[in-house]
Amino acid sequence: MLKKIFKYSWPPAIVAIVIFYLCCLIPSDDVPDVSLELPIATDKIVHFLMYFGLAGVASFNYIYDKKGKIIILKLIVFAILVPILYGGLIEILQYKYFPERSGDWYDFWADMLGALASLPLSLWFRRFLINRQHLNENII
Repeated sequence: MLKKIFKYSWPPAIVAIVIFYLCCLIPSDDVPDVSLELPIATDKIVHFLMYFGLAGVASFNYIYDKKGKIIILKLIVFAILVPILYGGLIEILQYKYFPERSGDWYDFWADMLGALASLPLSLWFRRFLINRQHLNENII
């Protein structure tokens, strides 16, 4: 059982550790200031991309291992809901325990939107794997 859990969790765990490091352990003064003229703050784009990546890695890992034959509810819970909760937890930790950082609702919204945005790509990847398997079965 533990081996099975590790099989699914090590790639997203590495991404989650990197996100924790970037969000909590680097002092805000050391974060480079990127001055781009965008309608959305650059840090919100970074949050979106980090959680898009985290949810994407989690879902692609699960889908690939199961060769596309997945339980959709499991995908949504572990690859979408868990990263969203993780983003909320990091914002709370930043607010309460990391005085150089601050918790921000907009960061959490960007985290949530990033995780949710990975779902269509994950479902496309699932369809791709299943179609490829059917193609290979028809060739043999």
